[in-house]
Amino acid sequence: MKETPRTPTSAILFHGVALAFFSGCAVWLVRESQRLGGRQGLIDLGVAVASGGLALLSLLALFTLLRARALVVLRTRAEVGTYLQVLAAMVVLGLGALHLLSTDGRPALAGFCLGLAGWLCGIGLHLIPALFLASDGFIDHLGKRTRFSELEWFQLQKTRGDFPRSELQAGRGNQLRLQARLVGAEHEELRRTLLQAGLSARAPGR
Repeated sequence: MKETPRTPTSAILFHGVALAFFSGCAVWLVRESQRLGGRQGLIDLGVAVASGGLALLSLLALFTLLRARALVVLRTRAEVGTYLQVLAAMVVLGLGALHLLSTDGRPALAGFCLGLAGWLCGIGLHLIPALFLASDGFIDHLGKRTRFSELEWFQLQKTRGDFPRSELQAGRGNQLRLQARLVGAEHEELRRTLLQAGLSARAPGR
């Protein structure tokens, strides 16, 4: 892991687009709910709240990433089962959007479904980096910070399989605070950084 800290451009662009889309989609859904009324209108109104929540989530992530500025990207991969679940959810959302457009005439709700499928694609399939290393800790792709001061130990363990992976775990006491599967088997630079930050290396199996 010998990378120069840089601005996480792809993640910033992703959350910028998500913020604009879900904010606009929330307004569109409110207008559609007013037009429909009744039960369908209430459903659209509830989805508008969810869309606003996703917009707020992207705003917070955007703020954290912009504030951090220079970050080192830690390339990660999820479990195969996670990818399958995300793909299944995307298919369901896509089919639901087609149904809403073709039979119910609810373009705002259909648009939200397609937008959510795209958001899941970026987040769940790791099309944008999922974990960053800052000067004072870790930041994930949703803007959640895990500072070195919140951690006491870390563990880096190579995993078995055809592709080289390393399991990163970090925590405080008996509590696990961070877990990620890193691409590649050698991460001495990361290990050195964590040791310099005052974390102790825990042996595998403990």
